[in-house]
Amino acid sequence: MKLHIVSTVGLALLFASAVVAQTKVAGEMKCPKPEVVGTAEAGDQAGHRLTLEKNTCPWSTPMEMVGEKSTDGTYVAFSENSPTRASTRGTYVGNMDNGDKFYLSFDWAVVKDGKPKSLIEHVKGTWVFTGGTGKLKGIRGKGTYTATEDENGGVVNMEGEYAMPAARASEDDGQQAERDPRVN
Repeated sequence: MKLHIVSTVGLALLFASAVVAQTKVAGEMKCPKPEVVGTAEAGDQAGHRLTLEKNTCPWSTPMEMVGEKSTDGTYVAFSENSPTRASTRGTYVGNMDNGDKFYLSFDWAVVKDGKPKSLIEHVKGTWVFTGGTGKLKGIRGKGTYTATEDENGGVVNMEGEYAMPAARASEDDGQQAERDPRVN
């Protein structure tokens, strides 16, 4: 019986050590007008277009993760537009001030009023971290964003949460302790 209790407590401690608290993250990017890589009419109805675009956006309010700040990044996105619906799905590669990178996927969709528009002025979407390098290796998390757009570009406000693997988090704590003797 004692062995069973000890085993159960040991497993509980093992699982608890693998779980790392989520850390809130937020930031704002200001993007110029994107480069349109290619556009094609779908052909099934008037105004149904598929577009591939690419853009590089600086962070006007950086996201802060594991003690580093985002500087800029590039996205590639696939957009589908029709008179009644618009959607975009893409991948973003972000750069941190120490040279590390983070990767995320994003998407959004809106129902339009049927009137022809070249721009969707305001969207809400979701994003999810898909990986990273250096201190961000193994990053996981997700969030939401809003974007406003005009003929010159747009502004993207992001918020969400992230977590680092338990081994990475304790490694970072150890490095912090080496730099700051007050950290135990």
